Amino acid sequence: MELWAPEEKLNYVYAFMKYDHKDIELDFWQDDFIRNRNRYISLLKSRQTGFSFVVAIKGLVKALDPARTQYTKQFVSYNEEDAQEKIRYARQFYDSIPNRYKKKLVHQTATMLEFEDVGSKTTSRLISLPCRPPRGKNGDVCLDEFAIYLPRLSKEIYTAASFCTLRRGCIEVGSTPLGTIGKFYEICTNRESYPNFDRYFIPWWYAKVMCKDVRGAVQFAKEMETAERVERFGTDRLISLFQNSTLEDFQQECECVFIDSSASYISLELIYANTPGRREEDIPANIEKDEDYFAAKRDVEIHCFKDADELILNYSPEKYGSPLFMGLDIGRTSDATVFYIIGVINGKKRSVLRHEMRNADFDAQTAVLNKLMENLPIYRCCIDDGGIGRNLAENAHKRYGERAELYHFDLQSKEILAMGVRTGLERREYELDNDRDFHAQIHSIKRTPSSGGSFRYDAERNEKGHADSFWAWALASYATDGKKINIE
Repeated sequence: MELWAPEEKLNYVYAFMKYDHKDIELDFWQDDFIRNRNRYISLLKSRQTGFSFVVAIKGLVKALDPARTQYTKQFVSYNEEDAQEKIRYARQFYDSIPNRYKKKLVHQTATMLEFEDVGSKTTSRLISLPCRPPRGKNGDVCLDEFAIYLPRLSKEIYTAASFCTLRRGCIEVGSTPLGTIGKFYEICTNRESYPNFDRYFIPWWYAKVMCKDVRGAVQFAKEMETAERVERFGTDRLISLFQNSTLEDFQQECECVFIDSSASYISLELIYANTPGRREEDIPANIEKDEDYFAAKRDVEIHCFKDADELILNYSPEKYGSPLFMGLDIGRTSDATVFYIIGVINGKKRSVLRHEMRNADFDAQTAVLNKLMENLPIYRCCIDDGGIGRNLAENAHKRYGERAELYHFDLQSKEILAMGVRTGLERREYELDNDRDFHAQIHSIKRTPSSGGSFRYDAERNEKGHADSFWAWALASYATDGKKINIE
């Protein structure tokens, strides 16, 4: 009995596997990826192109090959949820295969599947890990969203993964780009230092879910400008996304462009240094069991509520601080209204609530404000009183007096807020939640010269607003700095 040939692997997928009770439909690059036997593979990809989906398929096919024994594939993901996703995919694929065409599943957890090899003396496994170096099991290793890993950790993980494949196996490195730094950027751009990689370039127009004519787009889209190819080949949903995004954001997330982040006022490194769970020193390096790692990560990560009612129901002064401080950035249609609450624990400004409201009328916004002010110990709330939010802000001030302070946005006042939070980040004053969207809003703020020798601090508007959560957070931080009582 011989190992399946590349085409046999693909035939096995189409013959026996289903997803959501439907036949598997793969994009052309996914077919090629499943067939690919190269030891080193990198995938520079758009968001939502199905990378987790296809690496789970490829790993399962190799594990179920009757001629293959003692096979191991380790998936390394950014967080616990992503790690479990690979196993959920693989389990659903496995369950769809008729029993006579697959090995017996003998053990499973949320992050591992183990199959009995033909002959019953050995087993093959799929193991999904959080963002840490894979252990010394020979076999394949897949590093997912590798660009997001912290610089030192990415080097450790890559080195560990490489040695796991020393005797046999391959290393697959895939990610959407994130800045012009890090190991993933080096692999994708430095062919001299990494000469053996088979490199995939997978922009949005390679995926049927975003492109209405993949065949035509593969031939012509790369030579077009972004706006032109989106209009010609994009689905309605992709066109809508492009129209409500900055060009820079769209090119990074969907067109595999490494954007130089040096123009950002607040660096990712500074954000991560204030984010428990993203800091390299937070998780002990000697943890062996995956469940222990997940538990340790949960212990240090900050839980920031996304719903006002949930916070009110679960509020505890010991966990979230007392008093609390709130910032409110008011929007209506183009921008979101954001309520951001900070508590002070052991001298650190801890994120407690980020409640976003979109397309909500002012009565609904006022109801949330009143609920928070009247059910939580909010000592000071700073409210954006400019433009459409003036009436709401003035009414709040009449109702709550000095607890509701009006803050007018202009060039000078925004500079005070932006410089204040950056200084606080540099001093490690914050405990932020580990949320990529919120981090992106902080990182989107740019400092640009304006007339009269002053500077403008702002972000370009995208589909999620105008960095609204950033400004609400900055207002909440300002509220803590203006405290009139000792909260240490």
